[in-house]
Amino acid sequence: MMNIMGRVQARLDQSGEIMARGRVNMAEGGFAAENDMRNAIWRCVLCRHGDDCRDWLAAGRTDIPDFCPNRGIYAKYASAGGTHAASVA
Repeated sequence: MMNIMGRVQARLDQSGEIMARGRVNMAEGGFAAENDMRNAIWRCVLCRHGDDCRDWLAAGRTDIPDFCPNRGIYAKYASAGGTHAASVA
């Protein structure tokens, strides 16, 4: 059984990988992005879809998964050609 810190780290790694694949950039979002990121981190850490997320990542997908509770936040900051666009195919 994974300890709590191991679970948190695993979830943060998964979240970071989803954001990288979906070209999610929250760096230029200012205060609103800070709040969104804080909420996204907590949602990810407490999410019940950790195994689904791991499998989705292992499949090499680049869309933002339907089961992800952060799908809306990630789509809000997903960039396509330097502009924000919903990358949630």
